[in-house]
Amino acid sequence: MPELTNGGTGSCLCGAVRSRYKVESTAIGLCQRERCQRQSGSAFLIGVVFPKKAVTIEGRLACYEATASGQKLQRHFCPICGSAASITLARYPEICSMMGGTLDDRTRIQPTFSIWCSSGQPWLKLPDSIVCYSEYPEGTFGT
Repeated sequence: MPELTNGGTGSCLCGAVRSRYKVESTAIGLCQRERCQRQSGSAFLIGVVFPKKAVTIEGRLACYEATASGQKLQRHFCPICGSAASITLARYPEICSMMGGTLDDRTRIQPTFSIWCSSGQPWLKLPDSIVCYSEYPEGTFGT
């Protein structure tokens, strides 16, 4: 279900890392898992998924690598300002999940789902249009 069309650009807070996506997103969702709350510094992160080959990132990125469900997960961020830029997952090598807050035109971001709602903050009330999944149903961010 495409949400972002005609491509676009993004950057970190300081501008040292720039991104460009050439196609529409394949998914836009929220993650409320504890580790995503910690990465975003908020109640959730916004993941905007693109085919990896359609995304270009310029500038130096630092990487924090961990294992999730037995698979490598890499969180890429600007080493200067600390802005989270993207996530790559070994189990979905064909996608790149860009952090929604780094996209230049954030008005076009319309999440359709949220995962790990079981870890969500009790004070957060999402709109009824966002489907909440208790955990991670296969295929929400990746195929």
